[in-house]
Amino acid sequence: MKKRALLMGAIVAVSLLSSCGPIPKPDPLPVITEYNSAKCNNGTFIGDESKDIVVWRGVPYATQPVGKSLRWKKALPAEDNDGTFPAVKPGHMPIGTNDDTNGAVKFGEDCLVLNVFNSKKSIIKNKPVMVWIHGGGFVSESISSPLYDLSHIANQYPDVIFVTIEYREGFLGFMNFEKVKGGENYKDATNLGLLDQLEALKWINKNISAFGGDPNRVTLFGESAGSASISFLPLIEGSEGLFNRVIIQSSSLAYCDTMEHGMHVTENFLHVTGCQNMDQLLNLSVDQLIKATIDGTAIDSKNMLGAANFPLLDGRILPEDRADMYKMWESEDLADIDLLIGSNRDEVKYFLPIEGSKEKFTEALRWVARKDRTMLNDKEKAMFDEFMETLSGEDELERLQQYATDMNFRAGNTNMAIRHSNAGGNTFMYFLEKPGINNELGVVHGTEMMYLFDNPFHHMGETYIARECELKYQIKEMWVNFAKTGNPSTSEHEWLPFSKDNRQTMVFSDTIGMKKDIFNRREDLMMSWAERLGNGASKRFC
Repeated sequence: MKKRALLMGAIVAVSLLSSCGPIPKPDPLPVITEYNSAKCNNGTFIGDESKDIVVWRGVPYATQPVGKSLRWKKALPAEDNDGTFPAVKPGHMPIGTNDDTNGAVKFGEDCLVLNVFNSKKSIIKNKPVMVWIHGGGFVSESISSPLYDLSHIANQYPDVIFVTIEYREGFLGFMNFEKVKGGENYKDATNLGLLDQLEALKWINKNISAFGGDPNRVTLFGESAGSASISFLPLIEGSEGLFNRVIIQSSSLAYCDTMEHGMHVTENFLHVTGCQNMDQLLNLSVDQLIKATIDGTAIDSKNMLGAANFPLLDGRILPEDRADMYKMWESEDLADIDLLIGSNRDEVKYFLPIEGSKEKFTEALRWVARKDRTMLNDKEKAMFDEFMETLSGEDELERLQQYATDMNFRAGNTNMAIRHSNAGGNTFMYFLEKPGINNELGVVHGTEMMYLFDNPFHHMGETYIARECELKYQIKEMWVNFAKTGNPSTSEHEWLPFSKDNRQTMVFSDTIGMKKDIFNRREDLMMSWAERLGNGASKRFC
């Protein structure tokens, strides 16, 4: 993500074939083998086969939300089709704030696609399935990013099928139209991105057996907005039975916002487009939507995330009160879902280079902390001061970034883990303390992904490669073991379940091992107001 979002890829041009124009030839089918053909309800898809792995790219999981009748509408299931189609090219990326594919893919509304990775080294049927939901602050990123190529992990673990899914983002994925003329017919627009993910999981449940997967053994895993999505999905009607395990990396239920703030986002979009009603919005071209995404985001340029679209507490798809969602994670229904959850030591330092300097970053965090304190009652203010006292041995920047990291990541994670384990759920907690990407930034948001996927991690023009260490080998095995069995332990490391009383946590540092209650009273001090205020890097910067 960039503070002032830039389009790095080519802009999508929408062209209509005239009656006298040439009809383009369809892409030729790859040579069909026993490995690369998957017969699904909406077609037989022929994947890209290499020596050891087959990858199906750009497989549609829904009717594409294009045209006036479907834009800003809940995705419809993919229609049945007996045809045979190549699945060797990526689909369009969702219209968002930037292109993380190095220009390899274009933006488009017809973005509801997924990729499937299956190794030929194991041809058993009913493999467990791991579905990756990517991050990007709900406003950017794509499964076509090199970071999210799951070929390496699929090749290393041939007895698991890996899937990545695309979903609508930003102004097309999370909008409040209740005050826009005609908006009463677009109530689902508040959380279309989450509903897209749900539709993808329904498609996977129906069709993954065609690829060799077991629809009854599905694990969701994701990072940032992806893992926030995974926090929400079990709470949404219709998700029952679509997955039985979740891995939540560096996010929680904090990543949502009020309908009031959603209206603020919508007003930004109306301002930059000049539209006053839904009819005018529906007449915007794809080029205009792309430009409006950039212009509308720039209005909130002081927002640390670079944009302000979050899932909305609409009282329909998600509850109106964030606290109610935490309570739902303490229910018997969700106790049946195995949970692995955790965070990194220096999450918020991800934004340091985006702010431009340590001084500007410190001032931004100082502003957030001051603003947070004004929103607390007297009892909570005393707890806030006690929290800061626990960090009195650190310099100001470290105190503030640890406060912001706890506020936006750790406190929500611990809250969810405590509630889930209280309900009898199978719960595991981790904390990534080392290694960092460099000495200045430490273990920032997203650091673990280069170790998990063996792909370079790009941030603000710098490229980071996973260093040779135990984490590089253990994290993949732990994640896969959890997906297979519900227990992330390996032969080298026993991972003990988390509970409110012991708070057992797998700590990845110079060594790997279990520790109890690593933050002591710190998280308890914050948990009450973190639950209420939610994510501090979005709306309170606008």
